[in-house]
Amino acid sequence: MPTFQRGHTTIAYTDTGVPAGREDAPVVFFAHGLLFSGWMFQHQIAHLRDRYRCVSIDFRGQGDSPRALGGYDMDTLTVDVSELLRHLQIPVVNFVGLSMGGFVGMRLAARNPEVVHSLTLLDSAATAEEPANRSKYKTLSTVYRLAGIRPLRSRVAPIMLADRNLSAPWVDEWMAMLERTDRAGLVRAINSVADRDPCEDEAIRIIAPTLVVVGAEDAATPPDKSRRIADLIADTRFHEIPGAGHSPTMERPDEVNAILEAFLSEYNA
Repeated sequence: MPTFQRGHTTIAYTDTGVPAGREDAPVVFFAHGLLFSGWMFQHQIAHLRDRYRCVSIDFRGQGDSPRALGGYDMDTLTVDVSELLRHLQIPVVNFVGLSMGGFVGMRLAARNPEVVHSLTLLDSAATAEEPANRSKYKTLSTVYRLAGIRPLRSRVAPIMLADRNLSAPWVDEWMAMLERTDRAGLVRAINSVADRDPCEDEAIRIIAPTLVVVGAEDAATPPDKSRRIADLIADTRFHEIPGAGHSPTMERPDEVNAILEAFLSEYNA
């Protein structure tokens, strides 16, 4: 997996490159949710790569990006994305962010409107984390740091998935990835998401056309959080996906692919 250096921090990413015969192909940039990596967009990348250049990032301390000395807050992650785009010489993207990736996407779109041609926000929120959830997530992160993910599977999976998807074949692969992840780095990422600042004041400044998607059974950022985003951003369309929780790109990939492809086609004719 390729990497780039931002100071002392190593950031891993994937890049499908320009499709054959499509030198002017638009770029779709994927930013994952907490406890995942760019891996969670595998179905979307496979579906789109013939028409778009698809790039994904592994945020610091997650996926193939090693633990960083610091800077796990959403503002720093937003700069990480900007620096990666500069490294790849990509001036404009169609940004797709899920949960934490959406927290970053809203900041990037508000602060650098010239960079974000369109914005897709899946299972995200513009508000700060609820106090009860913040306490729960920090407790879980402490247990994870000491014991790993296996003892927590029955607690974590229902937060991230709809009940009907808890035993999907890919869940074991995801858990194995979490077991291999550097615990200290992931704990810092969890705590930064739990302690994140709200960005409602920035969301209202977003001018990019925005697609808001949420799993109907999302327990981590319930549909009302996504509806709130749709209320804040001027140019939005909203989709709720039945049978999906907080990870619809893996739980209901065909539905996400169809919705995302239609939206991208509208703004990248």
